[in-house]
Amino acid sequence: MDRNQDGFISEEELKDWIKSVQKKHISDSVEHQWKDFDLNGDGVISWDEYKNVTYGSYLEDPQTDTEYNYDQMMLRDERRFRVADTNGDLMADKQEFSAFLHPEDHQHMKDIVVQETMEDIDKNGDGFIDLKEYIGDMYTSDGEGEEPEWVATERQQFSEFRDKNNDGKMDKEETLDWILPSDYDHAEAEAKHLMHEADANQDGKLTKKEILNKYDTFVGSQVTNFGEALLRHDEF
Repeated sequence: MDRNQDGFISEEELKDWIKSVQKKHISDSVEHQWKDFDLNGDGVISWDEYKNVTYGSYLEDPQTDTEYNYDQMMLRDERRFRVADTNGDLMADKQEFSAFLHPEDHQHMKDIVVQETMEDIDKNGDGFIDLKEYIGDMYTSDGEGEEPEWVATERQQFSEFRDKNNDGKMDKEETLDWILPSDYDHAEAEAKHLMHEADANQDGKLTKKEILNKYDTFVGSQVTNFGEALLRHDEF
C-alpha cells in the first residue's frame, strides 16, 4: 500500500491498492472456477464444457415443474459466452472467461450487461425501464405504512438524473449511464470514502493506527479481502 515507504497511505496510494485488490479478486475468481470447467485440461473452456458442468443434470433430466427456467438461463449464458468469446471459436481462454464471469469490467461487454439488466427489470417487455419497474427492482411495498425515505429519494433520482430525456422511462443509453457511468471511478470513490471515514486528523493521509481504528469500516467496504490484508505487514 505504502509505495513510497513514508509511513503513510495517501488517497492515491489507497486508490491504486484498491484497484490492485479488485483485479486480484477477479483473477482469483477465474482461477478458482477454471479447474471446474476445463474438463479436458486443454487450457481453454468450451461452451459445451461450461454448459455440461452448469446444466448437466437438467439436460439429462429436464424439469418443467421448477421455479427456474433453465432453458432461458442457458440461452442467456450462451449469448454472454459468445460476446466474451472475441475470436468466435466458442472456446474461452482465461481473458475471455474473465469477461464472461465479470462482464462489468470489460469494455466490449457493456452492451450485454445493459441488455441483461433491462431484461431483469423491464417487466412489461417494452424495451424500457419505467419508474415503477425501477423502484420495483429495489423495493416492494407490503401495503402497510409509508415508504422508506430512500425510496422517495430514488424516485427523485430517476426523474432528475436517470431519465435524461424526461420521457418517463430509461432507454439503453440511460440504463448504461446508470449502471456503468463513464465518469465514475469506483476505486476513487471508495478511496475518498475510506479516507473521509478514517483520516482522524484530516491531514489527507492515513497511518496504520488510523486504518486499524476504523477496521470495521474497511472490512465492510466493497474492497475484497481488505480485512485480511490489513493483518499482513507487507501490505501496508
